[in-house]
Amino acid sequence: MLNKFTVGLALIALAYYFGQRSSNSNLAEKSNVDASTLLIGWEEQIRQPARKMKRVAIGLNVCADLIVKATDLLKVMHVEPGKPLEHNVFTSLESLQQTFYYFFQRGAAVERFFSNDKLYQKIIEYTDTLKEKTYYIGGNAALMAQKMTDSDSDIKILFIGPVGPKVNAMFNKNIAVAKQCLRERDEVHLIMEYAKGDKWGDAVAPVATRLITSNDYANSRLDFLEELAANAKDFKPDLIALSGLQGLGDLTPEVKEKRVAEVLHQLGMLPQGVPVHLELASMADDATVRQLATQVFPVVHSIGLNEQELTYISKTNNGPHPDLEAVNGYAEIGAIADILYWMLTSLREGQRSRTPNLSRVHFHSLTFHIIATRVGTWENSASAAGAGARVGGLQACNFTTVIDPSKVELRIPRAFSRSVNFAPLRREALILDPTQPISVWRRGDVEFNFSPVLVCKKPLVTVGLGDAISATGLLYSQYLAKEMPW
Repeated sequence: MLNKFTVGLALIALAYYFGQRSSNSNLAEKSNVDASTLLIGWEEQIRQPARKMKRVAIGLNVCADLIVKATDLLKVMHVEPGKPLEHNVFTSLESLQQTFYYFFQRGAAVERFFSNDKLYQKIIEYTDTLKEKTYYIGGNAALMAQKMTDSDSDIKILFIGPVGPKVNAMFNKNIAVAKQCLRERDEVHLIMEYAKGDKWGDAVAPVATRLITSNDYANSRLDFLEELAANAKDFKPDLIALSGLQGLGDLTPEVKEKRVAEVLHQLGMLPQGVPVHLELASMADDATVRQLATQVFPVVHSIGLNEQELTYISKTNNGPHPDLEAVNGYAEIGAIADILYWMLTSLREGQRSRTPNLSRVHFHSLTFHIIATRVGTWENSASAAGAGARVGGLQACNFTTVIDPSKVELRIPRAFSRSVNFAPLRREALILDPTQPISVWRRGDVEFNFSPVLVCKKPLVTVGLGDAISATGLLYSQYLAKEMPW
């Protein structure tokens, strides 16, 4: 845990000092935090839940990810840097170039739909000329299923979504695909990765991340959504995990309205007592985000997201700190905690027509994680936050079982406040104790479980980190249901 101390002016200055330095990539070395000590601290604090999950139903998005080096693909397509400008949908190579350049400079991940089918297929053909390209399982839901079975050989997964032959062959043996969901062709998503220090034109990537694009209508339409409730009830899971709703923003307003209604219908048919987790991904349509926040969020029990998604939800729903930005992967901890508190109070209770279920939000970023819960709804959340943070560095560096402390670093301030808006927490600074890195604090009926991340200095894997983190966090979490239906 973190050591708490009463703040005087000198300690506030200390918190500010470290906060100002937090964007420095050498912070870990300069602040003299030993990664080995923090790893031992995690080992001592992280515990398995009293009741482990045995069966999980997961859907709805799945694809075959085609991973390439971004700058290599742009070179063979003869695409040069131009004006950095964000586009919500790709319609041309110019819109791809401008959006890539915009996020490349900032070191932020982004996902966009490519509406031009012929041009998208042409880009996929260009990848055939690259020396290095690899197919992997893709789609947030599919990656969560794969990670859960990688982590626990005893767990059983039922997958609901459009699964093609490439993905089905790559799935672990403990993942069973609902028969109605097997298809003859995979949906292919293009992932343009870049490493920290990669150059494109005059820009240098501040962190390793990626741009994702696709011409995937099956996942946008949430194909096989209608199979969710019936298959889940037959399977009798301990948890239902969903993702792919970000694709609704690619649909026309009329079609989107019908699909959201069907999402609510399927969720309403699920048995009470089984928690539903919703994993979010990059979103760009304001109306869709508002619709999900007001209609879907209160119905699910748990949400997983990163700083881009969290601040976008706040901005489009009149929440706190709408202009908060991450710099080199770090967003102010106190401000993030304020938004999480708002999600579990004001936003959660916005729908007076029903009793809200939302009781857990797992925030994950490059540099730190927070699992916020309503008091009395989930157990073992501190361990879940630490386990999720640990797996982030493990997977980014492509380690198998153990993190090499020489290849990771801490990139958060050693001292910080736990809130910007709430004076009692703002007036107290906290100093990170690497021997007990996981911290727990409360604000009203909301509990915060915090863990720093040991960031991989030279990441080898960037895709699927959020899904692996959320999947791991769920495996370490225990929902306090009044009564399970089976």
